[in-house]
Amino acid sequence: MPPNQPSSPAGAQPSTGAPRPAAAPNRPVSRTATIDPLHILRQNWKRICLWGVVAIFASGIFQVGAQFSYPIYSGSVVLRLRPQLGDAKEIFGEAITQEETVARLAQTEAQQMVTRNILVAAVSNRDILKTKWHEGYLDDDGKLMVDDAVDDLEDEISSGHRRGTQFFALYWSAHTAGDVPILLNTVANTYLTELKSESDKKFNATKSVFQKKQSELDQAIANMNASIRRFITEENLPSFEENAQQTQRGLEELQRRIAETTMDLSLIKTQRMQLDAKLTGRLEASEDDVRRAENDPPILQLSRDINDITVGLESKKVRFGPQHPEVRSSTQLLASALATKQRAVSEIVRQDLNGQFKSVSDRQAGLEDLMKKQISDFEAESTRVEELASRVAEVEAKKDLQKRLEEERGDLAKTIGELELARARADSIPVEIAQQCLTPREIAFPNWKVVLPGAWFAVFMFGVGLIFVRELFDQRVRVASELAGLTGGKLLGVIPDIADDESMPESVAFVVRVSANSVLAESFRQSSINLSKALVEQGAKVVGVFSALPEAGATTTISNLAASARVLGKRVLVIDANFRRPALAHLFGVSEDASGLGEVLSGSAQFAAAIQTSAHGIDVLTAGQIRSLELFDSDQMARVMDFAREQYDFTLVDTPPAAIAAESFAIANRIDASLLIVRAMRDQRGLISRIVSQLGFQRARFIGALLLRPEQVAGGYYRKNARLMIDYSTPQSKPSSPTGAT
Repeated sequence: MPPNQPSSPAGAQPSTGAPRPAAAPNRPVSRTATIDPLHILRQNWKRICLWGVVAIFASGIFQVGAQFSYPIYSGSVVLRLRPQLGDAKEIFGEAITQEETVARLAQTEAQQMVTRNILVAAVSNRDILKTKWHEGYLDDDGKLMVDDAVDDLEDEISSGHRRGTQFFALYWSAHTAGDVPILLNTVANTYLTELKSESDKKFNATKSVFQKKQSELDQAIANMNASIRRFITEENLPSFEENAQQTQRGLEELQRRIAETTMDLSLIKTQRMQLDAKLTGRLEASEDDVRRAENDPPILQLSRDINDITVGLESKKVRFGPQHPEVRSSTQLLASALATKQRAVSEIVRQDLNGQFKSVSDRQAGLEDLMKKQISDFEAESTRVEELASRVAEVEAKKDLQKRLEEERGDLAKTIGELELARARADSIPVEIAQQCLTPREIAFPNWKVVLPGAWFAVFMFGVGLIFVRELFDQRVRVASELAGLTGGKLLGVIPDIADDESMPESVAFVVRVSANSVLAESFRQSSINLSKALVEQGAKVVGVFSALPEAGATTTISNLAASARVLGKRVLVIDANFRRPALAHLFGVSEDASGLGEVLSGSAQFAAAIQTSAHGIDVLTAGQIRSLELFDSDQMARVMDFAREQYDFTLVDTPPAAIAAESFAIANRIDASLLIVRAMRDQRGLISRIVSQLGFQRARFIGALLLRPEQVAGGYYRKNARLMIDYSTPQSKPSSPTGAT
């Protein structure tokens, strides 16, 4: 009944014209939209495949470009630890069997080989001028800038021990293949030359100690000869020898003891001199001294700790890589442990030498006391014999002492000879070149086995990363889960794009009637069921259909929701409240020039007279010709909604876009419920969140949203379900009756 009639329909209370009190705001709780990686991959599979193809071409171009513009050749020179030389006359040295000792010595030699002084000497070698590498370090005068070259070489060259062997190697890479063997072999030869020089210095220092002792013995022997001759001449000993023979025999035994003591004292003095030379740094500690120190329990414990650290370091290198903080920490710990062990060995060696020095000194003092006593006894015995016999004995003693000095000198000369022999042997140097570096025949970089898959993977992941970044910063509503998060889970349905419907309907409008078996029709029917359930729960009959922006699909959605409700036998009314761009009259096929909502609100037409019935049996109240926006906020608008509730089971109100038309919210204050239509891949999440929040503050209850035209929504599991819908809705021919059936 028109709102300006004097009486209301039977049983209906007349409207007072005042708006109903606003219900408590229905504010949906927004949830943060999350990114589903699987959905992104499925949605962008074509772009991902394209990036895979692009990565193939990019990796090939990089391989070819790097091969011609930036080739790198790598090489190595291999060196070996020689067995330690124990004696100069040994044919073969003693091989080192302890793995820890071998690794420590090899690593030490490897690090010493790349020290700055070795590299400076190598770069200064004339052979380096044969390389193209040195041309990058020439100054304006054409002179090689050695310091700059060595600075870069320290960063480029590397060395390392080959675990489980006595080999260690020197590695280097260059852009010219011929430069690699020249530089590496020059560095290795320079290192061996430096080792030879250091070895010669050590030999010379040791030899000088022995030669000094030899000169002292020569002088002592010469003095003894002169003393004996002078004594014999002065005492005229030859004329009395026959008379003293008998008494001389008694003194021989005592003289023999004195000779033994004298020899022991001489040896002790020699040992004391050697220990003093070691303690004062003039002579290095022997390997036996070091070996005894290394067998000390604390040193053995340090060695076991170093072995555990080394094993742990190698394990961490395998697990984390050489640049991992754990590896660097373990490397520093290993270096600290090695330094601690070295200091401890040196301290124990010094303590052992001090102990030996004290023991030898005590022994020397004891021998000297013993010798004094023996000489005193000898002198006491000599007083009992004739003076001549004493003189003869003294001469014989001097001769014996001279003999011992000559024997000691002979031993010392033998030691010096062995030292010279050891110095002349090639294996006196602890390192030798096992394999000279050869000119590399293959390019180390780019290696197509590594570069092609690596570059492909990098470019491919870059492309996939761009896709994910684009998705991350894309603020458009794309999928149903995002819209559900913005509306607090109030998602009533998802309507796919017509292009994703394999049944290929001609139009979306009234698709539930025209193409009832299509995926679109089924989607609208499911959404209509969810909408009806929500309306029943809220006790609402008048629903406003809102959108954020134009062209969202609200009008076509109204046509299908109304058609679905009409099929169920409901009395359905659609009202065109979009005064800016009315479209329901054209869509439902009714007169656009007839009176409509504008005339009813202005009082120039009756509500019942303005209603038109479409071909689908749906009543339509068009926008009309009077389109004053202020009418939506009038009491007459409330009366129109009341009449709609009384006379129809289901009323849909088409509203203008809420983001650009303020009257949408005025309409929301006159209806029962609001439904938001969201156009996927166009409407921004922030805008939808704002519209949902504003609708939640209006009188109408916000019951949910419909997502329209998301990309590839009919893909994956949805596509399978859509095909099942189509197949199940397709009529099947009845099976033919068996032959002979009546």
